[in-house]
Amino acid sequence: MKTVIVNPTDRDWTKHRFILAFGAYGWTRCMVWANDLDDALDEAVDWIADHEPGLLADEAVQEEYKLAISEGCDEDEAQERADIDTTCAGNEGHYLLSWEWTIVAEDPSRADVVAMLKEYPPTVTT
Repeated sequence: MKTVIVNPTDRDWTKHRFILAFGAYGWTRCMVWANDLDDALDEAVDWIADHEPGLLADEAVQEEYKLAISEGCDEDEAQERADIDTTCAGNEGHYLLSWEWTIVAEDPSRADVVAMLKEYPPTVTT
């Protein structure tokens, strides 16, 4: 398990700090500064797309869409079927399986962050 500090230079102008966990077992944790959860998730998913693309469900969504179209669904029905139980996030509109991400902490105290980072040492990315 690892913790990645995704956007440390943003902490001076954003309101909140989130720690989000990704993957079936939550082994990839991202600490992100953002003004709200949507922005935090977008930042984390953009990092995942660049560094851990195996956590994304983009291919599965695309395959399900094509299957639904081949079975006679219209585009709206196919899209609804393809992205059920997924979360769309990131600036490129990537998909995560909804059960494979969670909020570990929102605005954790400094002591909470230090304890988590001791347990799961951080990696800083830019």
